[in-house]
Amino acid sequence: MNLTFAGDGRFWACAFLGLGLPVCLALAWIDLPGETPSALDAFVRLPRIAAFLSLGLAALAVATRGRAALFALLCWPASLAAASGPDGLVLALAALAAALLSPRPMTGRYRPARLAGATLAIALVVLARPACAPLAGMLLVPFPPPGRLARTCRERLPLAAIALLPALLPALSAASLGTPHPAGAGHGPVALPVPLPGFLFGLWAVALLVPLVALRRGPLPPRAERLWLSGGALLGLWLMVGAQALAPAGGPGGLQIRDLLPLAPMPILAFARGRIGTAAALRWPALLVVLAAALDAVALPMIALRL
Repeated sequence: MNLTFAGDGRFWACAFLGLGLPVCLALAWIDLPGETPSALDAFVRLPRIAAFLSLGLAALAVATRGRAALFALLCWPASLAAASGPDGLVLALAALAAALLSPRPMTGRYRPARLAGATLAIALVVLARPACAPLAGMLLVPFPPPGRLARTCRERLPLAAIALLPALLPALSAASLGTPHPAGAGHGPVALPVPLPGFLFGLWAVALLVPLVALRRGPLPPRAERLWLSGGALLGLWLMVGAQALAPAGGPGGLQIRDLLPLAPMPILAFARGRIGTAAALRWPALLVVLAAALDAVALPMIALRL
């Protein structure tokens, strides 16, 4: 079954804003179970929430592939819980970078702007989280045909180097967004501050797994690109584990889900299928993530505000 909407990107952006905003606001009002911050503390978090939602809207609007997966990543409860802290900004920037690099092939009048925007977004992520440096590998896809390899390398490799440059500035990185390097050492809520009902876990599992089986239309990126991006995500995970292992004793321990979320755009970009035809059509499995996000938008604020 196909469901046609006027503007695929506009649908996902509006759904993200309408369903994510109430959850972000509710979770921003609390910090840890049993603790309620002052009104001033909650008010200070509003600009971060606005930045997260704005960057998320931009990502869903400019993406040409993988919009449903990006929507699921941004509306994941842990992502919305992180929106009131610096981790949400890092995640949204990583998603925006992947969205800017989603066209296949990377051509057209907006190509330079997309590359420049993705480079800036990745550089900011690396500035805040040096372990996310492998995200710079996204700037090298899509891979060019053999006849244009040298030209593409001359164009893309300097951009990747610029995106990696903040990883060489550890002192500036620690002061830039007010976040230490080691995974698990950020500010703000480190986990979802409210218990998530079991049925929401089950619904999200269905919403994420069913589309993998049902949405098999359209071509996948070449195997080389899938291996490249998947390997980059694994490298980022290894760097995060290493940073955590080298962290001083007594510091915040253990990787948090929010530490891994900025790496998720890499496999999304690796396995997002191209669209067949030009009609803006959505198949019903893709709407399962909207259903899961809609139930979150009702359940989580009620739990957070103890209604």
